[in-house]
Amino acid sequence: MAEQREGMTVNRLPSLTWNRLGVNFAKIFDDEIPASDAEAAFSARNDDQVARGARATEEAQTFADSMSDGVRREAYVAAKRSIYQGQHFATGLGHDFTDYMNANVPETYVYTVEENDHPDKPIVLNWDFGKGAKALAQQVIHVKKNAEATFLMTYTSEKNAEGLGMFETRVILEEGATLHLMKVNLLGEGFVLADDSAAVVRDGAHFDYLSVMLGAARTYAGCYADQCGKGAMFTVDTGYMAEKDHLVDINYVAAQRGKKTQSKINVKGSLRDTAKKVFRGTIDFRKGTKGSTGDEQEDVLLLSPRVTNKTVPVILTEEEDVDGRHGATIGNLSEDILFYLETRGLDADAAEMLMTRGRLAGVAHRIPDQDTVDRIDAFIEEAFGNND
Repeated sequence: MAEQREGMTVNRLPSLTWNRLGVNFAKIFDDEIPASDAEAAFSARNDDQVARGARATEEAQTFADSMSDGVRREAYVAAKRSIYQGQHFATGLGHDFTDYMNANVPETYVYTVEENDHPDKPIVLNWDFGKGAKALAQQVIHVKKNAEATFLMTYTSEKNAEGLGMFETRVILEEGATLHLMKVNLLGEGFVLADDSAAVVRDGAHFDYLSVMLGAARTYAGCYADQCGKGAMFTVDTGYMAEKDHLVDINYVAAQRGKKTQSKINVKGSLRDTAKKVFRGTIDFRKGTKGSTGDEQEDVLLLSPRVTNKTVPVILTEEEDVDGRHGATIGNLSEDILFYLETRGLDADAAEMLMTRGRLAGVAHRIPDQDTVDRIDAFIEEAFGNND
């Protein structure tokens, strides 16, 4: 009998489905987490534009939970027990991951954007990993009434490096506030990355989440938006690339509770070699969300017959007066396209790079930091062997 592997369960679907294909959740096994004593180097730019300070993690958790008071936690969702019931401030990766982080991260950084404030530069937080390095970090970003800010979080290392990155970001958006949260994964081939995000979105507020996932051997990404206010918005732009035997596992949840809320989830990516990807996208219209809309779309480019692609679009609804849509475009490079590009002097690798770059460009070029955009372009070129 095989030995039972211990680990944490992450990226659960809010409403479970037939699990023959193994999409209801993911597992981060203990033996997959690389051991490391070296710490990644942390740096920040433009963070003097906002109030910031470290708090004991327990204190920061209590503060975040207090700011989500009034958000009704259902014991059941769509006639099935809610897996978020144990979390006061629900997250994409889920309560196992939060418990792990709370037990292993002594301090949490809290960033506050004051009422009506609009910092003119992005706040850039970077973790640069040496070989075998790790980083476990939690942040709370509190954007007060009618304020707007951009936070860019980047994870970088050498191409052949290995290590561990675990991040959890909680966002509190007060009435009329906007946050552009951008996360970029440029880690080496031996990394395990678990990156969790969550937001409470009040009346007229907008949580704009952007993610570019290019590196790491195993990436687990989650984002949960609690749209509890009238007219609250949640938008997602994600671009990913997985190669070799790498894994990208994603769970996005738009929990729409207020009237006339809006959610829009766009995910684009490419898979090559024997890479694997799971995308779970859930739009959850709760009772009382009259006039709300939700849309999720994925566009996947398959660059090898040996890749594994799993897409799980879900719409749940307890309300009649809503408009929910989802769709997926999944395909490979046709012989006609390859022939055309070859007549223009491009070989197969160059053609695949061009198409991958095209899918990611619309996401990456939204990032208001040219150095990060250049790094993304260089990472893609190196992955396809174009270093001229």
